Amino acid sequence: MKCRMCGFEFDENEIENRGCSSCGKSNCNSYHCPNCGFANSPELDQEFEFITKIKDKFRKKSTN
Repeated sequence: MKCRMCGFEFDENEIENRGCSSCGKSNCNSYHCPNCGFANSPELDQEFEFITKIKDKFRKKSTN
């Protein structure tokens, strides 16, 4: 995973206390960057990927 704040790349599977120990929230679904502590949400990344795919389809359709 690449941190959206600082750009640091890390393996989210190697983080021990996934999120909750860093931010104090209970049931935190984010991965906190080991470099800067920013909470990166995997769900948000999936939404951006979906939006990017839709935009690409519209671009292809408008160029045809």
